[in-house]
Amino acid sequence: VALRADGRVVAWGDGSSGQTNVPAGLTNAVAVAGGGEHALALRADGRVVAWGYSSAGQTNVPVGLTNAVAVAAGFYHSLALRADGRVVAWGDGSAGQTNVPAGLTDAVAIAGGGGHSLALRSDGRVVAWGENDYGQTNVPAGLTNAVAVAAGYFHSLALCADGSVVVWG
Repeated sequence: VALRADGRVVAWGDGSSGQTNVPAGLTNAVAVAGGGEHALALRADGRVVAWGYSSAGQTNVPVGLTNAVAVAAGFYHSLALRADGRVVAWGDGSAGQTNVPAGLTDAVAIAGGGGHSLALRSDGRVVAWGENDYGQTNVPAGLTNAVAVAAGYFHSLALCADGSVVVWG
């Protein structure tokens, strides 16, 4: 999935689950994310659009989700970050990946992994929840200067302010 400068979304590759069938009329996109077999787009007005395979409801954007500033997609779950720092998650929650921790109200970035989710807090700390078979939610002690997060299927990453990368899982 890619975002063009004019806000149009382009998708290619295996589309057997509809993940490359960008919804007609999808314009003004400012961010995109690709999951296992689904895709997300964030519109400039803060609304989220989802399409593709939805066996676990990962394309069923919650009613009332507005003011989103970022989107992320896990394997069969989806995440949105609201302007107020709250995270909204939906789709497959069988490993707890959609159970956003209580009190998480200061997130500035999000990431979705195979069965886990990450949030970067405004103070540089990382919060992780969901599947932990490989330690992917065991945030390293002392990690307090992160500026970005990413998640793989069974691992997690943080980019630190000094340019170093911390990987766990």
